[in-house]
Amino acid sequence: MRRLIGWIKPQSQPHSLSPQTSLWRRIKIGFLSLFAVATASTIGMAMLDREKLTNDLLTMSGNAGLVLTDIQVRGRAHTPQSRLLAALNLQIGAPILGIDLQNLHRNMSQIGWVEDAIIERRLPGTIHITLRERVPIALLQNKDKHKLIDRSGAIIDGADPSQFTHLAVVAGDSAAPHAAAILSILKTEPELFSEVWAVSYRSKRRWDVHLKNGMEVRLPEIDPVSAWSRLAMIDRKKAITHRDLAVIDMRVPQQLIVEPNIPVRGRGSKT
Repeated sequence: MRRLIGWIKPQSQPHSLSPQTSLWRRIKIGFLSLFAVATASTIGMAMLDREKLTNDLLTMSGNAGLVLTDIQVRGRAHTPQSRLLAALNLQIGAPILGIDLQNLHRNMSQIGWVEDAIIERRLPGTIHITLRERVPIALLQNKDKHKLIDRSGAIIDGADPSQFTHLAVVAGDSAAPHAAAILSILKTEPELFSEVWAVSYRSKRRWDVHLKNGMEVRLPEIDPVSAWSRLAMIDRKKAITHRDLAVIDMRVPQQLIVEPNIPVRGRGSKT
């Protein structure tokens, strides 16, 4: 019987290096090692002297005329100038390339009136700032004090409430975040809104509107827009808000319930 035996390739023998090749390889390895050491040393020195190098570059840029000569601010209406300058803390004549714009932005964000700011470096010597200030919409009543709030309900720190007494007063637990919505509804009837003094958030679900003459309008939780519009229409025809009433209750759909402003015999001051 024949036995089939496959071909077995002989193992290849390692090539021997010539003396010239081996020497050249050792030279290359040595050169690369020296280059790696030199590079690492250079990087290490650069890291150690980075601060000095940065200062030298800033000095050179300043000598070349790249220094702060002007600070331009757009959009400032309420932000106090003194507070703005304190947050910027910039020195005229300082190298403009050394000014940290991110740090400036952080400082600007700490100002109560500033909602956002865009800060630009305009060479050769100008820092240009565009402010977006918070828009005050109401005075939030907090115990016996008032705080100015913006459309998000955030308190505008540093604002003087006495300068904004023309704004409506908002009261009630969790009222601030919802103030913009109710005020937008009330403004849909400008004539009636001009008589509004304050609004109160009741049970975190509905609003009472207080007019300047002391009258209270109780709006429903559902569809206060329609109720307010209906009251405005009635008021144009019958001047109901100019009558001697204490309360106009509109919480019942399609009904208007009034309470007189005079005591009702045997039932106290309200019915």
